[in-house]
Amino acid sequence: MATKADAETLAMALQLSQTEWWAPERLRGQQLRQTEALLRHAATTVRFHRTRLSEIIGALPPGGLTMDVFRTLPIMTRTDIQDAGDALISRALPAGHGKPFPVRTSGSTGRPIEVLGTDITSLYAGAFTMRGHLWHGRDLSAKNVDIRTANLPAKMMRRARWSAMPGTGRSIRIDIALSIDEIFEQLMTEDPTYLQTYPNTLLGLVEHSLEVGRKPRSLREVRAFGEALEPDVRQIISQAWNVSVVENYSATEIGTIAHQCPESTNLHVQSEGVLVEILDETGNPCEPSQTGRVVLTVLHNFATPLIRYEIGDYATVGAPCVCGRGLPVLTRVMGRERNLLVYPDGRKRFPIIRNGGFEDIAPFRQWQVIQRTVENLELRLVMPRPLTDDEENRVRAFFLREFGHPFNIAIEYFDHLPRAANGKFEEFRSEVS
Repeated sequence: MATKADAETLAMALQLSQTEWWAPERLRGQQLRQTEALLRHAATTVRFHRTRLSEIIGALPPGGLTMDVFRTLPIMTRTDIQDAGDALISRALPAGHGKPFPVRTSGSTGRPIEVLGTDITSLYAGAFTMRGHLWHGRDLSAKNVDIRTANLPAKMMRRARWSAMPGTGRSIRIDIALSIDEIFEQLMTEDPTYLQTYPNTLLGLVEHSLEVGRKPRSLREVRAFGEALEPDVRQIISQAWNVSVVENYSATEIGTIAHQCPESTNLHVQSEGVLVEILDETGNPCEPSQTGRVVLTVLHNFATPLIRYEIGDYATVGAPCVCGRGLPVLTRVMGRERNLLVYPDGRKRFPIIRNGGFEDIAPFRQWQVIQRTVENLELRLVMPRPLTDDEENRVRAFFLREFGHPFNIAIEYFDHLPRAANGKFEEFRSEVS
């Protein structure tokens, strides 16, 4: 049975089905009007933003905010949010936003943060989720499985519905802390139509599926979130299970940032809820095909205003999409700064490893590279057996070719490689500042 909140979510989703076709200039104009209202609210009711915004707001005529003026505002970091504490909370939430509630990130970066959400942020979150369902034509009466951290009461592990539509099918949560073979067996037992989890978990499930010669029977589509989805990983999953692979870009403290287009692999920014900037190292906006830092402004969170918040991700800007929607395009989300390989000369790049060759040297179950210093890497392996000296040398040579620099590579063997607190797994992580 639909609730009032369901009805509001569906009404908002209907509005979004119209605004997504607006011209980019019209969308940007609406964003600036909403951003100006957010700035004025933050400058008067949020201690953290008072000095950061007061000078600009004081000189700004109503309706006068432009992107050039907006880009003069300082950028927020995770450390700013942690240090600000209650100073980042509004003392006077506008009427109609509802009672605030805490939203806490998992701290996979080692720096957990907490913000407040409201009824308005929940409304937009539900509407953007529904937009994704509608874009991809999902049968919401079917069963959905969600593999992620399962710190929920038992009754929440098997929810009766997974959307705001009446008659929605059951949604099952499987604990990502289980081993891949245990997750796979539960997945086979549930036999869902839809599956949602991290790309590395999907890849592990597909590889196990190929090993045992079984695959989910009813599965039509998998939704990947929380980690960078490499193109070859998308292809492996799609071909092995004969399913569609749909990417979603989101963050706990933000909500949905971008949905995959129903007509391509482009990611469309959800502009009605978040203003996304992709900036180069000098702070200037990136052009199509350029990769830069992701900086976000959440347009409807008046409880904890996140204004020009550098989330730590990198993404590549895309040209206007062939689908005709006016929503901005990202072609790829590359990962976080800690996933950048740092070279001795100061260069940085995302190391793309999965292009064949390593798997042919010896059988392996899992691998991970940790950059300890600018010259020293640690290659962690989960293997059915240790490598021979010759195999170790060939593996080192493979990674050195991929990285294009004679790093020192130490090989260590593990029974398993742990995930982060939120269930994510990083194949590469740098500890170099």
